[in-house]
Formats: sequence, C-alpha cells, structure tokens
Amino acid sequence: MSEPLAAWTPSLRVFLRRTFVVAVLTLSILVLVGWAIGIATGFWQVLYVGPVLVLAYNVGFEDPLKWRTVRRSSWQLRTDALIYRDADDETRIPLADIVDVRTRLGWSVVIFLKGGMRARIPYIEDPSATATQILAARARMKP
Repeated sequence: MSEPLAAWTPSLRVFLRRTFVVAVLTLSILVLVGWAIGIATGFWQVLYVGPVLVLAYNVGFEDPLKWRTVRRSSWQLRTDALIYRDADDETRIPLADIVDVRTRLGWSVVIFLKGGMRARIPYIEDPSATATQILAARARMKP
C-alpha cells in the first residue's frame, strides 16, 4: 500500500476570491460593451440591464452550483498515485501517467495525463506548492 504525502480540499475563501475576480472582469467587459452599444444606437438601457442580469445569474446561480459540486471533494497525493474522492466515487491516477502539472489563474492546478486527458484540482489555497509536490512525487517514481 502506498503512503500518503499530501491532501487538498477546495477552499471557500479561494472560491469566493475567484467569484469576485470573475464578477469584476465580467462587469467591466459588459459595461464597455454596453457603452459601445449606447454610443452606436442610443439604447443606453443595455448599459444598466445587461451587467445586472449577467452578474445576478453568475453570482446567484452558476457559482453556488459549482461550489456545491466541489465542496466535498478531496485529492490525496500518495507515493504511487493521485486519488480524487467525491460523494459518489473515487478515481485513482497513477503518478506514472502524469505528464505535466501547471497552475491556472491562481486558484487551480491542471494535471496533464498521457493520452491527452486532463484533471483539475480546483479552489485550493496554494496551487504552486501543490503542483510542485505532485511533480516531485512523480519524479521520485521515475528512474
């Protein structure tokens, strides 16, 4: 049996930070688009209504659904595999199948596997340290 090296679970704080960043970016882009439409057509209501509706949908429905989906998941790094657990099942990824590990946007880690598959560890506190730990465990396996 392999030994545990590290474990990660999604962080609500990281999830909320991601939600805030996405909301601000979305709002900024929609205000610029609304401004352009207002200048071109004189229909200024789109400047107010569009961003409010999109943000209400994203923050009110889509983001909470994402959190409910991942909040009980966990990842465990062992000496021979990376194990993903959620409420329904467990998936084992052999470290030998990991080709590369990269961080994405400061709140997730993407694991590239042989055959082109990918796995993502979302909303973790320190993605850089996580990627480093996974790559180090994989390097210890290779001769």
